[in-house]
Amino acid sequence: MSKYGVWMLESLVIKYCDIGGSSRGMRLFLDEALPALRQQNPQLGVQQVLQRFRHPKLVAVYRNGRTKPVCVKNLAPSEIMEHIAWLRNSHGRGQEYQVVRSRHLSRSPSIQGTWSVDTFASQLERVNEARRAREAAQTQY
Repeated sequence: MSKYGVWMLESLVIKYCDIGGSSRGMRLFLDEALPALRQQNPQLGVQQVLQRFRHPKLVAVYRNGRTKPVCVKNLAPSEIMEHIAWLRNSHGRGQEYQVVRSRHLSRSPSIQGTWSVDTFASQLERVNEARRAREAAQTQY
């Protein structure tokens, strides 16, 4: 995706195996579709990395420093091209974590209130005082 006229995808690393069966589609992609991809996207740096005995994957490196790895095991060249288009058109932002307040939705929230570490501290203190008083009374005789 272009932001302010600058493409966010800086480079694309293509990792594949030259003998593995799961890399068959990737090898076909490298032979047939990679030259066209380089012509259509001159701003994109494409690197080929040979990794023996590993499944093929695409690693997108964005300008903001983030990377997105995508496994393309047993995919056809057209499906690999769809993944590359998806990586090119994304901004490179990661998944933002959302704080989940409560999974339970209710019209009437709890009357008892929320639990905390000090919820029963006052009751526990009273029980401990009563226990100490009993022990002190037993030791006097």
